[in-house]
Amino acid sequence: MMLEHWEQLLSQGTLPPVLLFFGEEQFLLQEAYQLLLQRLRREDPTGMNVDVLSGAEVSPREVVERARIYPVFAERRAVVVRDAERLLGQGGTQQEVLLSYLQEPVQTTVLAFFSSAAPEALRGISRSVRNPRQQTKAKSASERAPRAWRLLLQQHAWVEFPKLYEREVVNWVAQRTRRYGFELAPPALELLLATVGTELFELDNELRKLALFAQAAQLQVLDAEHIAPLLGASRAYTVFELQQAVGLGQREEALRIAQYLQQVERQEAGVLAVLTRYFLLLWKVAELDLSAPAESLARALGVHPFFVSEYVAAFRRFGVAGVERALLALFQAERALKTGELAPEVALTQAIVQILEGATAHSDR
Repeated sequence: MMLEHWEQLLSQGTLPPVLLFFGEEQFLLQEAYQLLLQRLRREDPTGMNVDVLSGAEVSPREVVERARIYPVFAERRAVVVRDAERLLGQGGTQQEVLLSYLQEPVQTTVLAFFSSAAPEALRGISRSVRNPRQQTKAKSASERAPRAWRLLLQQHAWVEFPKLYEREVVNWVAQRTRRYGFELAPPALELLLATVGTELFELDNELRKLALFAQAAQLQVLDAEHIAPLLGASRAYTVFELQQAVGLGQREEALRIAQYLQQVERQEAGVLAVLTRYFLLLWKVAELDLSAPAESLARALGVHPFFVSEYVAAFRRFGVAGVERALLALFQAERALKTGELAPEVALTQAIVQILEGATAHSDR
């Protein structure tokens, strides 16, 4: 049974006798692990009834033996197995012992498995389970899994933390800021992602710092100018500014920022990558019905609805021909960098000039 409200369960719900947590999003997996341990230690401050084991160091038989021990002066005991992928993938007699236990677990024990390396067939299975059109795919994935995994998925409570898509990271950041007592305005949110990236560990560290700033400054909503000095990464901020200036057709501003990137940061390749991604998104806009709701367009583009109007406005500024011209200019600049045909500063400046000439030509029509 897939758990939807796992945080509430781990905080105060009745824990089932067997739990499985797995997935590639290690921040969320670690968060679930810590939340469960906090719950268990709150119920048993002595730690006498809580065993934390490494799946790489124990056998299935040892796990089962620990799980069958009766609790001491408590209603339940817990066995938590980290890095459980090796243990769950074993075969032979040892595995039969574990399979037998999973079919009839002891009700006075909570046995929890955590794994960041599930079998390939199971990656993303939670998305398939939630999608009515992919139920057959989810069932097939479960049936192809090793026996212990299959039994856990079919008979016990489980949670998957798949790697988040970029639009899901945006939603996660919005939820996390609310938890920390503040909000980010859309430009600040995009700046944060452009600066820090989509790794949740790094994002959470930055959000905690921003929460302290918001509290000290007594601000409920932080904008880009508030957070830029706090992120400690002027390079990414200027890349963000360059993308904004190019999208708005601001030639002088774009060239000024590009010159800084060339002379101070030496990040021509990174700038080209950011701009290429930007214009590939504009290319996608050309294929969409722009009269559709922002939420629908956001799903198609893989961005948050906050940013849809910006991409649509930029596409209208460049047009299909302008976007094609931009992608060609960026491709030629990247090739010039790799071959040494042009100096890096010349390649980047030339690309920006050609891109913005395309925007000017379209707007003059």
